[in-house]
Amino acid sequence: MMRADETGDAGLDSGRSVRARYRMLLSEDELAEMHKRFPYPRFSPAEYERRYANIRKLMSEHRLDCLLIIGGSAAYGRLWFNLRYVTNMMGKAEMATYCFFPREGDPALVTGPGHSLAGAMLARTVVRNVIVGKPSVLDSIVDEIKQRGYERGRIGIVEYDPYTSIPKNHWDFFTRNLPRAEFAFVTKEFIAMRLLKSAEEIEFLERSAELGDIGLCAMRDRVTAGMSEGEVFGIVHEAVMKAGGEMGMIQLASCSMLDPDINDQRPRPVARVIGDRDIINNELGIFYNGYEAQCGRPVLTGRPTAQYEAMFEVALEGYRRLVPTLYAGKSSEDSITAMEFIKDSEFELYGGFLQGMLGANPRHEPQIGFDRVQSSEDRFLFETDGRLVYRVGHVFTLQMHIVDKQHTRGVFLADFFAIEGHGPRCLNKLPLEMMRVKNQ
Repeated sequence: MMRADETGDAGLDSGRSVRARYRMLLSEDELAEMHKRFPYPRFSPAEYERRYANIRKLMSEHRLDCLLIIGGSAAYGRLWFNLRYVTNMMGKAEMATYCFFPREGDPALVTGPGHSLAGAMLARTVVRNVIVGKPSVLDSIVDEIKQRGYERGRIGIVEYDPYTSIPKNHWDFFTRNLPRAEFAFVTKEFIAMRLLKSAEEIEFLERSAELGDIGLCAMRDRVTAGMSEGEVFGIVHEAVMKAGGEMGMIQLASCSMLDPDINDQRPRPVARVIGDRDIINNELGIFYNGYEAQCGRPVLTGRPTAQYEAMFEVALEGYRRLVPTLYAGKSSEDSITAMEFIKDSEFELYGGFLQGMLGANPRHEPQIGFDRVQSSEDRFLFETDGRLVYRVGHVFTLQMHIVDKQHTRGVFLADFFAIEGHGPRCLNKLPLEMMRVKNQ
């Protein structure tokens, strides 16, 4: 049910005085009924208890009175990544929604009026306490902090990711209206807390991997010469959505193997018609409740040329050398050493060969590859000696993106792995081969 809470002068920006805000207090029965009516996938109560306990441990270690966790619509929906982890919520087209997470008591979803309050949208949430920003989300956050007595406290901010912060005007508003508070950015610590996956999280990643396989098989079974590249995108979208996936990341690129001009896939189609001896490189990261396991196989409409066969053999060799390095106790150093052979070949690796895939996070921390060694984006996850030591619960997309020296030809081969007690387990099920379309 909804009630109006008296807040006093909560919002003082631009001379405004805000006398009310709205809080939706959903009962357990109301939440259960919404979940029944709109059955989005969601984790168990025990999984959220585990997450909340870890978050409060982090807050205690950093002496935080509360966390402000932001989420929004960008980067294939990946900027909802941290907000979804805590609330299961994602909005429609909002650029910034917050979770207010206090050191004691239940977290609250803080959103604006409108789309997010529609039943089919709000049904995603596992959080019963929903604060509706009137007139703004920022006013309501400041008011909540003051009502809790945290305006002189230490407030943690969890950004979209360590290199994509909250909007500047949000920062200005918080610091202007909470001048005695101490703010601390704890995004890196929050991401590090999420690094090792629970059994439930790996189950959701298995479902994402299955959806990726479905998208690949749909291309193999339905693509024909004469289709537009846009139709190929449509085939994948239709297949994975019908199977219960979210939009996620779908990247494709086609060219003639006889006259190649691409080495990388892209997120939008061009006005090109598929030929009878084409390669369609693809990289699929189909979300399942915000979890993304990437995969890829070259899809061919005809017999591969000798150059493409040679490139794929190098991709296979790299894949087979890399998998044995993914055991608990081994490290990124072992993986980099295993890939050294490619430097002596006539081809190159394009980008990294291991991506951490924390959930559906914007930058895939941690990343491992020849060109990632000096990257500052995810070094906070590595040991002081520069290595990432693998542990049970780590997950990676293993990707072999092999290109020629001219960067005109490329093949992309990828699967998703979880590191378990007995070793690495591939969550994808398709054979390691270039996929020939059936209708050619």
